[in-house]
Amino acid sequence: MNHDNMAGMKHDAPAKPGEPMPPMDHSKMQGMDHGKMAGMDHSKMGGMGEMMRNTPANPYAEVGMAMHHKMMVVGTDASETWIRQMIEHHRGAIAMSKIAVTQAADKEVRSMAQKVVTMQEKEVASLQSWLKRNGKKAQ
Repeated sequence: MNHDNMAGMKHDAPAKPGEPMPPMDHSKMQGMDHGKMAGMDHSKMGGMGEMMRNTPANPYAEVGMAMHHKMMVVGTDASETWIRQMIEHHRGAIAMSKIAVTQAADKEVRSMAQKVVTMQEKEVASLQSWLKRNGKKAQ
């Protein structure tokens, strides 16, 4: 795929502040036949399939993928966008840490994960407070 051809691509609609980016119209991507992608076995894409689903060694895959999707949120300016993306980043850390608290075999890891939950919940509250103080919709 020639990524140079993607420079002028636009999303179907602009993102609203506090909302994830809308899906792209991939039909405008030159050099790629998306019709041939139906029914693709993503598990054969160089480990991508393993990264996208939970396994005993990586029970965090699904929450990690969800976090990255939610981090596509856009605010009205760089400050609000940073706040909103950090909220989702911290929420992802909380979700991953809660899994570690229940599934990690190592006691020290479980303890560190619980500390992360506590700290990140405080960070999310602080970031939400900034939104409220600046007349922005909570997330």
